[in-house]
Amino acid sequence: MKRYQYYQPNDKDLRDKVGDCQIRALSKALDLSWTETFDLISPLCREYQTLGLFDLDLGRTKEVMSKLGFEYHGISNKKGSTRPTVFEFAKNNQQGTYIVVVAHHVVAVKDGMYFDTWDSGFKSLYGYYEHKE
Repeated sequence: MKRYQYYQPNDKDLRDKVGDCQIRALSKALDLSWTETFDLISPLCREYQTLGLFDLDLGRTKEVMSKLGFEYHGISNKKGSTRPTVFEFAKNNQQGTYIVVVAHHVVAVKDGMYFDTWDSGFKSLYGYYEHKE
């Protein structure tokens, strides 16, 4: 079954070149427009003096995401184990809303589908934020 769906809420980014994955992922997860999401996180970015919420250290990012209704879950990196991919995570999480963290990127996963401007399904997870509704 196909798990990936193209998602681009930024109508000014006609070529999918803007590095706004944090806003796109939160937009999908929270069912907000790109602009509404930008307006929501701008005060938080100002408070923490950062351009992006996921650019903070993990402790502060967890704190900020908690304010938005998300709970963090780490992924084990024990010797001999492999991290799940975005595709595998989506397949194994048929219900719920998540922001998954991969190398230099975040992706929205909702009810077994992942949403991005490109198929990032092969990327390995470092952790994920579960939306507590």
